[in-house]
Amino acid sequence: MLRLVGAGRFILFMCGQLGVNLVARFFFQWLTYFADKGGRVDGDADVATGAVFTAAAVSAVFLGFRVFDAVTDPVAGTLSDAWVRRGRQRRSLLWLSFFMPSIGLAMIFAPTASMGPALAWTLLCVGMLVFFVGYTLYAIPYWSLVDDYSQGDADRRRWLSNLLGIGVLLATGLGFGVSPMLVESLGFYRAALAFAGPAALLMILPYFASPPPRADRPAPKPIEAGDEPGPIEAFRVAFRDRAFLSAVLLFSGAQMAFTVITGAAAFIVTRLLGGSEGDVALLLGPLLLVSIVSLLGVPTAARRYGWRRVAGFGAVALAIVYMASATLGMALIGSPLTTAAVVFALAGPMVAILVGLEGEAVAASAQATGEEVTSVYFGVFNLVVKGLNGVALALQGALATLASGPMGTTAVRLMGLVAGVLLLAGMAASALVRPRSRA
Repeated sequence: MLRLVGAGRFILFMCGQLGVNLVARFFFQWLTYFADKGGRVDGDADVATGAVFTAAAVSAVFLGFRVFDAVTDPVAGTLSDAWVRRGRQRRSLLWLSFFMPSIGLAMIFAPTASMGPALAWTLLCVGMLVFFVGYTLYAIPYWSLVDDYSQGDADRRRWLSNLLGIGVLLATGLGFGVSPMLVESLGFYRAALAFAGPAALLMILPYFASPPPRADRPAPKPIEAGDEPGPIEAFRVAFRDRAFLSAVLLFSGAQMAFTVITGAAAFIVTRLLGGSEGDVALLLGPLLLVSIVSLLGVPTAARRYGWRRVAGFGAVALAIVYMASATLGMALIGSPLTTAAVVFALAGPMVAILVGLEGEAVAASAQATGEEVTSVYFGVFNLVVKGLNGVALALQGALATLASGPMGTTAVRLMGLVAGVLLLAGMAASALVRPRSRA
C-alpha cells in the first residue's frame, strides 16, 4: 500500500472523506433532536430552541433540501467532468467548496429561542442550502479523484477506493462516540463548531495528495465547445450503461440495509436485550472496529477475485448476519448483550467489503467507457443511493412505529429480516440488469 500511494498521500487523501463525513454525521445525527429539544450553552443556561422550531417542521424542510441535494448530484458531476475535459485539474475544484459544509453546519445549529422566528428560520434554511450545495460540489469531484489519482493503475484505484470506506467508518465512529459528549458539555452550537473547524481543514488536504504525473497517461478526449453533454443527457448515458446500473443496484441495496440495521440497533438493545440507549455503542463499536481492520484486506481480495465477485459474496454473507439479528435476546455467548455484540462484529468484514468497493465499482465502470464521465457516474450513483435510502428510512420508521404498538418486539425482529431482504433484493436486481458481456 505504501508503495502505491505513499504514506503521506494515504493520509491526505483519506482526510477528505473523514472531514466531509464528520460534518454530515453531526448534521444527520442531531438535527431532529436539536429542533425538538436542542439549544446551546450560553453561560450556565441551556437555551432551548423547541419554542422556535418543531421536529416535524424542520424534518419537512430537511426533506425538501434532501431532494434538492439528490437532484443536483448529476449536475455537479457534469460540471466536474467538463472542467477536466477543458484541461483543468479536478482537484482544484476542492478550493471552491471545502469550507461550505462547515459554514452551513454552524449556521444550522446557531438559532436560539432568544432569536425571533424569522431570524432563526433564516439561519436554519440558509445553513441547509449552504451545507447541501457545498457537500455536493465537494463530494462529487473529491470521490472522482479515485480515478484521477490512480492514473490508470487498477491496484492504486482499489486502495484509493478503500480509503473512502475507511474515512466513512472513522467518521461514523467519531460521530457516535464523540459528538454526544461534546453536545452534553458544550451545547449544540459549540459542538457543531468543534466538528466544523477540523472538518474544513481535513477536506482541503486531498488536494495535496496528487501523485506525480505519469507521462504515459492518456489525456482526456478533446471536445468542441458546446459539445459537452448536459445533465439530462449525462443522466441518460449513465443509465444506458447496464454494467454501471448493475453496480448501482448492488451497492444501493447494501446502503439501504445498513440504514435499517443501524437504526434498529437502539431498538435491539432496549427492547430485546433490556439495555439502555448508551449500550448501543456496545453493538456498533465492535461492528465499526472490525470493519476498519477488515478494510485492509479488501483491495487484495478485489485484485485476486474481482470487485464484483467479492461484493456479491459480501452481500450474501451480510444478509445472513443481518437476518440472524432477528434471533437476538438469547445468551449463546455470555450474556445476551455479549451475544449481540459478537453477531454485529461478524458483520464487520462484509460491511468493509461493501463500503470499500463502492468507489472502485463506480470508477471502474466510468473508466471502461473510455470517456471522461467519472464525476457524472458518481453523481448518478449518489442520486440513486440517496433516493433509495429515503425508502429505507421510511421502512425503518414504519417498523419503529409498529414496535411501539401491539407488534412490540416482533417488529424489532423484523428490522434485521428487512435489512437482509434489502441486501438480497439489491443483489438480485443487480444480476438481472447486468449484461453478459460489455461491448
